[in-house]
Amino acid sequence: MIYLLLFVFLLNVYYFKKKNLFASSYIIHFFFLFIIFIGPAVYYELGYISYSNSFEWPDVIVFEIYGTIIFTISIFYSYILAHTKKSILNKYFQNYRDRNQKLMFLYFLFWFILVGLYLLVYINQLPLVKFILTGNLPERFDQSDSVKLFYTFSSFFMIFIPSGYFFFIKHIKGNISKILLLLIVVFILTSGGHKGLVTFFIIFALLFSGIKFNFKYILIGFFAISGMLVIYTISKGKEFNKETFMYLLESPPRRFFVTQGSGFITRISMKRRNLYKGDIYEYQVIKKETFQEIYPGYNEKGAAPTIFLGDLHVRYGFMFTIVSYIVFLIIIFPIIKGTDNMPDRRLYLWWNLFILFYLIGMAEISYSSSLRILLALFNFIAILTIPYLKLNTIEKS
Repeated sequence: MIYLLLFVFLLNVYYFKKKNLFASSYIIHFFFLFIIFIGPAVYYELGYISYSNSFEWPDVIVFEIYGTIIFTISIFYSYILAHTKKSILNKYFQNYRDRNQKLMFLYFLFWFILVGLYLLVYINQLPLVKFILTGNLPERFDQSDSVKLFYTFSSFFMIFIPSGYFFFIKHIKGNISKILLLLIVVFILTSGGHKGLVTFFIIFALLFSGIKFNFKYILIGFFAISGMLVIYTISKGKEFNKETFMYLLESPPRRFFVTQGSGFITRISMKRRNLYKGDIYEYQVIKKETFQEIYPGYNEKGAAPTIFLGDLHVRYGFMFTIVSYIVFLIIIFPIIKGTDNMPDRRLYLWWNLFILFYLIGMAEISYSSSLRILLALFNFIAILTIPYLKLNTIEKS
């Protein structure tokens, strides 16, 4: 089954290249599909066994069937995307111009100030600050109850701060100012002790900014990856030695390309073997019991997130899951096509799509992820709407 999966995947890549769809915002969703379905399939077909205590080989085959169908749907979807010129609200996207820039500036400045004040209140409790001052890395905020409203404000970190960065960076002159802004954003994203978000921020900046790679950007990418590996090593409490070097060659790629997909495979297995004991329609049950299946005897809090299709499979089965995915693609089509038809690529708008596809592709269905999806859609709509507001007192259109 793996060969058919890889063939259909490569067929997508070929068609993307032929129709220049690598410039489409749909490529963001395709990027997460690649992580979820290709990484784990290749990993387990090569004989690696991490997390495999929670499933059997027939479950991997079902997972590969899912991947093959998803990428087959993607080919048809890409064809429609390439041969459709307009969509609903197309003029709204196509006529977008950089009007009311002062209001847009104030909009993003508000979120930066709000987040900054929140961090100042809890500055002494921030894991990053504690590590700098003491050398010890405390528990992440999202795994403790020591800080009030952290999940709400971490949603602001995730959505409004990177989006604002890509807006401000267009208007800032001078490399020092740009570097300072970048450092502020990286500090905010890592302040709660979660290193994954800054990783995806850097990935987005490198892969989806539309820049043409040269030696300068390759060098930036090298230092960015090196920095992420250093942060990852420190967060694991490891010393820099030969053993750590080998650990870095194996652990980060595995966690990036395999972990989320293995969560889907485990869900397939647990449903097949009727292992879920709680009410699977209660959103906490699936993620908690899946985590316990993958990490038996692990006492700390945790979850086993995966693409939203995983929870649908557990609750409603194979056919409903596939149909739901098709419906999802139909719903987001106007957003993708409209974004593609805009005169220029605006990264502060694209970031919201990145977060949308990130949450749908890498997080389980929950109230928390739903809140963040709504905030991403709110920011997307706000960015689209502000230039159309007739506010002559702020800025003449």
